[in-house]
Amino acid sequence: MSSGWFRWGWLPLAALLTGGLSAQAPTPSGGLEINAFQRALPAPGDTVPATARLQYPQALAWDTQTREIHAKDGEQSVDFRFALTNVWTKAVTITGTKTSCGCTVARLPETPWVIQPGQGGEISGTMNLLGKAGTLVKTVTVSTDVGSILLNVKVHIAPPDPSRMRAADRQRNLAVAAADRQAVFRGECASCHVAPTVGKKGAELYATACGICHDAENKATMVPALRELKHPTDRAFWMQWIRNGKANSLMPAFDLKQGGILDEDQMASLADHLDSAAFKAPQSPTPTKAARP
Repeated sequence: MSSGWFRWGWLPLAALLTGGLSAQAPTPSGGLEINAFQRALPAPGDTVPATARLQYPQALAWDTQTREIHAKDGEQSVDFRFALTNVWTKAVTITGTKTSCGCTVARLPETPWVIQPGQGGEISGTMNLLGKAGTLVKTVTVSTDVGSILLNVKVHIAPPDPSRMRAADRQRNLAVAAADRQAVFRGECASCHVAPTVGKKGAELYATACGICHDAENKATMVPALRELKHPTDRAFWMQWIRNGKANSLMPAFDLKQGGILDEDQMASLADHLDSAAFKAPQSPTPTKAARP
């Protein structure tokens, strides 16, 4: 265990127990985060009534109550840890943990876990990332004999690198899209085809919503290069394709009302870009990496 979390020793223990600290007192170099002492802890000889146990969650100090993790591309799970110490004068017993989702598991060193005054340790856990995209926030509720506390695990999942997609994966995704053209906006495909489009318009939206397929170096043979179409196009032409896509093909409907991901303003900005002189101008040969269909 790293000793980095065990830096509360610079604070007098008496100050912690008498409520001498202000709420969320600053700590140096990532030291323990001390909970606000809104109520005085019971005196050492007092018995904590069962009806009042939730009044004393301040007996434990945590290195953080929100653990933030940036997952690497391709990681199927991440591990997390929360360090704690007993800053009260009586032993505290952690009776169990409960997570907000089955994909997240929290582990105690032992159950029940009795922590003597001045002692501490870690609660560890794992979050499964399979099929997930974007930013996830899961909670861990820690139950003790003097109250309970809510811990947060926030994981940012990096979008997969399209260039690393295997041929077998590409064929599988083509089959899924052929069966349901809107599937490109759901499940694991969403990390490439939904998350990057959020808040985008015009040229930026084209790159994330259209170019990822139509400009890809190894695009599927049935996916046309939009700058090389042999027939006339205008704004109405592009708006029709953006809004409705094409049934019985890989082209999804992007309109939110049809299960897509773009609102009216985004679709209009995309049609304007596709109909602009800038889009129709000859492009330098800088191929985009292959992506999901």
